[in-house]
Amino acid sequence: MKKTLLALSCTAALAGCNLIDDGETGSLSLKLTDAPVDEALEVVVTVKGVSLNFEDGGWVDYDLETPEKIDLLTLQSGETFDLFQDEEVAAGRYKVRLNLHTDDDGELDQYIVLDETSGQYELTIPSGAQTGLKLNSDIVVPANGSASYTIDFDVRQSIVLRGNAETNNGYALKPVLRIVDNTEAGTLSGVIADTSLLTTNCSDNDPLTHNVIYVFEGENVTPDDYGSEGAQAVTTTPVVYQESDGRYQYETAPLTVGDYTVALTCNADLEDLEADDDLMFKSIANAEVTVD
Repeated sequence: MKKTLLALSCTAALAGCNLIDDGETGSLSLKLTDAPVDEALEVVVTVKGVSLNFEDGGWVDYDLETPEKIDLLTLQSGETFDLFQDEEVAAGRYKVRLNLHTDDDGELDQYIVLDETSGQYELTIPSGAQTGLKLNSDIVVPANGSASYTIDFDVRQSIVLRGNAETNNGYALKPVLRIVDNTEAGTLSGVIADTSLLTTNCSDNDPLTHNVIYVFEGENVTPDDYGSEGAQAVTTTPVVYQESDGRYQYETAPLTVGDYTVALTCNADLEDLEADDDLMFKSIANAEVTVD
């Protein structure tokens, strides 16, 4: 299932707007998804569109007809938002930016809702990111072919508390984005035994809380938390209780095909992105991602 916006407008200060010259072309589709978290009810960003830079020739903006407020937490377990679909562009290599919308109309454009009583907390954006959120790798559109990519907006790594739990000075949005070629990607999913969630080193005695799978690139990796000097997870996903069958399950956002190490922690609430935390990992196993 996917959410789609069809209307796009294109602007460019210097380059030709349609990104097509007399050379060969291909079609490009871009989707947005989220690596889920379990510490918030809503994480909303307002998407303006995307920008493409063809062979370092300058940025061209592809704007949605109207900026769209998107709750990233709804883009999980296969849900995506189509930024654009089957757009004809010149064949070749591109840099990509995701553009967020901001204005002074009195409504929050980026915000987080922690629980049913907390209200909306604004997510402030670093000044350098207001011109667009650049992706971590380029994309390639084949000549006379098609390319399809998914941008993974990793919420767990992207939200930073300013101050601490006792002195909450608001939240900053420091976006961490991955881009995955859908033709070379798959997901990891599994079931966690109840006994793994009911041990003495968990944050509390509630098996429904603070349970997160960390995924590391490569086999036999020693897992560590974000902000440490050790291995850094490429993505995380919460363990969710399924009332339909009474099992604890997880499913990751798309990952590039290859070998990975997966590890469970039941005290993910201790994670501080800017510090080395004492997370306890268990149920560590190797896993292979194949094309879905």
